[in-house]
Amino acid sequence: MDALFTVIFWLLVIACVTLGLLAAFRFFRLRSRGTSVLLRKMPAKDSHSWRHGMLRYIGESVKFYKLRSVWPTADLVLDRLDVELLGNRKLDDDEASFMPEATEVLHFRAGEREYEFASDQHGILALTAWIESAPSRRQEKRDFERLRSRATRYPKQ
Repeated sequence: MDALFTVIFWLLVIACVTLGLLAAFRFFRLRSRGTSVLLRKMPAKDSHSWRHGMLRYIGESVKFYKLRSVWPTADLVLDRLDVELLGNRKLDDDEASFMPEATEVLHFRAGEREYEFASDQHGILALTAWIESAPSRRQEKRDFERLRSRATRYPKQ
């Protein structure tokens, strides 16, 4: 019986140390890189559905890391071509009470899901610029081999 308690104790210690290391890894890796934001899925019932986190722009995608998560990978990854801005609004009084840095809320669609995004003025500007600078999905991909063959063929005499 005493050996069973010892094994359980050491398993709990190992689990706590592992969680602590994952949390520290995530905290120190993300804290210095990224933008502090609040994000929520729509439709939302009240202001309790906001999730604090960090946003990191990596090429054509943006990764959202929840503040209270210890998982080493991103909690949400959005592709630039899938994101469409739907509008913006001012914070209501309830939201302003726990978002002192945020200036406004962006409403956007990513694929089939809709989200709201709140941040300071720099975060709002960064996300808006990142979305709006995406090329259109309708833009055709160029066939360079076909262009090369057209440019190098000789006219008929």
